[in-house]
Amino acid sequence: MPSSERHSFGADVLDSHFPGMLTGEAFERHIESLAQQTPRFAVLVVSIDDFEKKLKDFGETLFLPRLIQLPRVLADLNGTWEIRWGRLGAHVFGLFCPYLGEEAAVDLAKVLQRRYTNVTDETVSVGLAVYPFGPFEPVTILENARKALTHASFFGARTVTPFDAVSLNISADKLYQNGDVEGAIAEYETAAEIDPGNLNVYNSLGVCYGVRGDLDKAIGAFEAAVAISPEDVMATYNLGLTYLKQKKRNRALELFLRARSLDGQNPDIAGHIGMSYQEMGEIDNAIIYLEEAAERISVGSGVFRSLADCYVAKEDFHNAAKFYEKAIKASPRDAKSLNSLAHVYGILGENLEIAIVLAEESVSIAGDNGLYQRRLGELYMKWGDYEKAMAALAHAHELGHPCKELIEKARNKAQGRQ
Repeated sequence: MPSSERHSFGADVLDSHFPGMLTGEAFERHIESLAQQTPRFAVLVVSIDDFEKKLKDFGETLFLPRLIQLPRVLADLNGTWEIRWGRLGAHVFGLFCPYLGEEAAVDLAKVLQRRYTNVTDETVSVGLAVYPFGPFEPVTILENARKALTHASFFGARTVTPFDAVSLNISADKLYQNGDVEGAIAEYETAAEIDPGNLNVYNSLGVCYGVRGDLDKAIGAFEAAVAISPEDVMATYNLGLTYLKQKKRNRALELFLRARSLDGQNPDIAGHIGMSYQEMGEIDNAIIYLEEAAERISVGSGVFRSLADCYVAKEDFHNAAKFYEKAIKASPRDAKSLNSLAHVYGILGENLEIAIVLAEESVSIAGDNGLYQRRLGELYMKWGDYEKAMAALAHAHELGHPCKELIEKARNKAQGRQ
């Protein structure tokens, strides 16, 4: 907590009422010092509920007396319990309670809540953590209590929440959302150590390992989740996705089919079953599941594009065009769908001018794709623009997509030779 916290809301008034009260970093250091000297203790972090809203509703002048009542309650408690207290933030206070276990700490928190509400009609929430607990060092317990307070916010006002694996899971979720994958992994791993039966922890851990590219560890985490709850759809589905990333299509398909037996209405599962069959060359089976997914899915181009590819494989170009069009509507800069639709229009001999526009757009997005350049060149030839055809085909050839015969044909056409 920055030293400027001393000058936050009500600091001068609080200092006058409670001289010597430690605040911010000074209080944090005091807790750390006490923690290193005490073999068993609890730390409580107390926050006035809906503080920002109440401050806005009452105004600083009217709300300040309500704030002052909280340290008064803490000072009164000090006469019954052996505690050290101080201010951690504008509306957040902390208590160090030597030799207090979790059950007694919860009781203390509830007494604190009752007394504060009796004198103010306001409520407070409390996060608490104890030492010893799991793999944690004494100096980390204050931070654990803060994580427990964040956990408490999920339950509404006037909540007392002891630190546990769920507190760590919530903390890890925030780290992941902020892009700190390694930090999230460390939190999830610790949560798994504390509570090895926590399904959500292993699911989240598997996702993080997958993002990091550590697929073997991701599989281990998802398998642990499935072992905890064989009926969990997401763990089974995520395990299938990870095997698919490893190109183990048969194992992935087996898991997708199991996930489907658990949730037959999920279009993502149906889509991945279809795409797995497609990759295995079982086009008819692929179409069955991809059609089902396409009926239910509302966003994303992957299912539509895969279904269109399957229809191309069956030379059903009208259906292929229909689903490439849907893929482009879902993802307008999907270069593969743009180019494939242009190619299908060329095969059908329909919408040639539109086909050229689509192909040009595809190479503007993925100009280093030799196939896309070749198809554009072929469309230019059908349109009769042989100069542009030669340029596109030459580019395709340079990109490793052989086009010598087509280039020669375009040159002959440009020179009036058949």
